[in-house]
Amino acid sequence: MAEDSSKENAKKEETVETTDKSVAKQEKAQIKADKKEEKRKKKAKADKDYKDNEIKYGIRYKLILIVSLIILGVVLVITGISTSNQTDALLNEKKKQGIIIVRGLNSAIKSRLIDTYGSQGSRIERMQKVEELSEFYEENGFSEDLFEDIDQVQNQPDVIYAYALGKHEIVLSHTDTTVQPYTIYKFRNKVTSYFEAYKTKNLQKVEPITRTITVDGKDKKGKSTGKKIEVIDFAQIIAFKKDADLSDAIGEIHIGISLESVNEQIFNNTVQMQGIGLISILIGVFLSILVATFIARPIRQMIEGMRQVSEGNFQASVLVQAKDEVGLLSRTFNVMLQGLSILVSPEVAQVVLSGGDLMKSGQRKTVTVLFSDIRAFTTISETLTPPQVVEMLNDYMEIMTETIIKYGGVVDKFVGDEIFAVYGAPFDHPMHPLCATATAIEMGEELSKHNIEREAEGKLPISIGIGVNTGDVIAGAMGSKKRIDFTSIGDAVNLGARLEGTNKVYGTLAIISEFTYSEVKEDIVVRELDLIRVKGKLEPVQIFELVALKPTAQEKLDKYTESIKK
Repeated sequence: MAEDSSKENAKKEETVETTDKSVAKQEKAQIKADKKEEKRKKKAKADKDYKDNEIKYGIRYKLILIVSLIILGVVLVITGISTSNQTDALLNEKKKQGIIIVRGLNSAIKSRLIDTYGSQGSRIERMQKVEELSEFYEENGFSEDLFEDIDQVQNQPDVIYAYALGKHEIVLSHTDTTVQPYTIYKFRNKVTSYFEAYKTKNLQKVEPITRTITVDGKDKKGKSTGKKIEVIDFAQIIAFKKDADLSDAIGEIHIGISLESVNEQIFNNTVQMQGIGLISILIGVFLSILVATFIARPIRQMIEGMRQVSEGNFQASVLVQAKDEVGLLSRTFNVMLQGLSILVSPEVAQVVLSGGDLMKSGQRKTVTVLFSDIRAFTTISETLTPPQVVEMLNDYMEIMTETIIKYGGVVDKFVGDEIFAVYGAPFDHPMHPLCATATAIEMGEELSKHNIEREAEGKLPISIGIGVNTGDVIAGAMGSKKRIDFTSIGDAVNLGARLEGTNKVYGTLAIISEFTYSEVKEDIVVRELDLIRVKGKLEPVQIFELVALKPTAQEKLDKYTESIKK
């Protein structure tokens, strides 16, 4: 029996050991999972902070863009003007060439016809019918006489065609052999008789007329090249009088000069200008990057310095040696930080940064104050080393401060183990009585959780008392020119401090005054304690133990805390 009992006990011990190992294994796995989750949360927070502070369109990129656009615009304007000027110059050159050729051809034709018109001029003037003129031109061999002059014109650079017409637009000679002499000429598209052009435009002075047309390209042998080319058509009347008008004309001549070489040269010049422009743009962009970087670097240094200040580091400084506006800004920033470094609270910094006068920043405000103090702190601290006392206070105050900030409160100051918080100064607070009472309740709850951890570590628990009061105070930056702080003073503050100490008498965690109760009585659960007369006041004050929040209060608080987060 004893042997069986021993075996049974051994099995039980083995089962317990296995269970302990399993529990330990699960605990390790849970710890590992918790660490992994904590690491993930830290990374997510770091990513969020980066995105919140990321500069997507920094001044450096804006400067690069602006300078690049300016350079691009200047290059395009210069290129456009240069190309336009070159185009105009080349076209004017071709027009001069055409006018010289057409006038030369005109002179050559008149010298060929002068004898015929000198001897038979009166007869020609009497001819009105087309048939009569055609027969006359043919009888006198006008086509053969003028062909040599017309053919020579075609040998000039870029000349596409040349022809001479008599009266009634009768063909006298044409470089195109397919055009029959002594027939009525069919003008090309957009080309009209010289006479018709003058009538249409109502011109008074007889000058060569030019117009740009498109014709089928032909080689020197007259074969079609299968492409369209731009041509300037030059037209001039044939007349023997020096100051002739249209009534003195015996005919007209036309020559066509190709713009193909001009367009090719314009294209080459444009490509060359665009190449130069592109190189100029690239150089300009490179220079703009250098300039933008040079300008943006000190500004980024300023941003980093301001970021440190926003995080509470008033010892930060910015070193920019540039003798310009940015350098002056950095030096001014450093001077400002020297002033902020003597301040003890971010609230005063807010007054400074907003441009307010520190010594004249006082104002009367209705606020709710909250005092909390550790019970038997001296007794607890005597059992601890100085580092342990500091660690205990820091851990405790970290938790309490987070709770105060959560509900929009401002920690006015820490006095040893005492915390003085204000709701409604220096910043307006629409729900300061309710938020202060909610803070007091949550401080008790958070302290209970903290004490569980302390007791698990073999440390003494912490007990506190909290006093909450609502009333008028004078809030402002107070102190000396060497040291200054933002605080609130007045009877309301004194009463709040007295209520915190009164918890010792009634054995309570949190006591609120009748002034706070009247503001939030619909949203809290209390227990009436007493009427007390505090130092400095003649009339007794009714006090209440703060027990809990009602559901209506929690709904209001949830909406408010969400609005703070946003």
